[in-house]
Amino acid sequence: MLIVVCGMHRSGSTLVAQLVKGLLEAQSKPVIISDNGLGDTVDEMRSRAADPDHIWLVKVHQQARRFREGMPDEGAFYLYTYRDMRDALASAWRKNRLQVGDVERSPDSLQDFIRSQLRSARVFEARKNIWIGRYEDFVHNLEGLAVELAQALNIDASPSLITTLIAAARPEEQKKRVRQLKEGDKTIRAGSFITSNHITDGREGAWKETLTVAEAQRAECLAQAWLKAKGYELYFRRDLQDKVRPLKYRLLSEATRSQEKQASPRRWWPFSARS
Repeated sequence: MLIVVCGMHRSGSTLVAQLVKGLLEAQSKPVIISDNGLGDTVDEMRSRAADPDHIWLVKVHQQARRFREGMPDEGAFYLYTYRDMRDALASAWRKNRLQVGDVERSPDSLQDFIRSQLRSARVFEARKNIWIGRYEDFVHNLEGLAVELAQALNIDASPSLITTLIAAARPEEQKKRVRQLKEGDKTIRAGSFITSNHITDGREGAWKETLTVAEAQRAECLAQAWLKAKGYELYFRRDLQDKVRPLKYRLLSEATRSQEKQASPRRWWPFSARS
């Protein structure tokens, strides 16, 4: 059987993967965490789905083009997570410590990020056997999330197991794992799916403090239909897009970047949501 934890970047997929791993390991079949994503070939992916003796656990954010038409439904279950696309982008900037002016934080990078999330959403949300979780709904209710995941996977999870999994998934425990990984403990990565700088603040609406007006407007414009369909508030009108001055990017020295980071005031957001 193939269990695929997917979803957009920075949307709680690691948290879901940790809980799913704990739930699956309480079952009788051995759980194998894939170290090559969905597999090197479509045949390998499908053979995992058809494997009756093992549970293959995969965590991915995107899929190679060759997998899009061949992703299995029989023998496979998908767990897709999403959040406000603007918050996902802002969280990615914070995770990678990108300041305004860094070449990696360019208009092209922003566009690539948004479009890649939209492509993945179309592919994953079309799966037959799928659980879909909204970050803003589950991140503040870990017990409810664990119970819901157990039900989605048809696992009879005891209250004690749920309690144990929740305790291990709390933010303070996640931050400990990040510190251990930075200190050189490579075993942390395989068991928890954690990467360096993985845990930021997880706040909702923090994009208003992280993104510039130009970045926020561009991100919303690209994802407008998706944001509206998912029930997120919009702040910009398409016909006003050209009225916001585009950002001029320049490469900053480390000293200048450090000074600007320390001197940066809390970002003021001048717009109200619109229907």
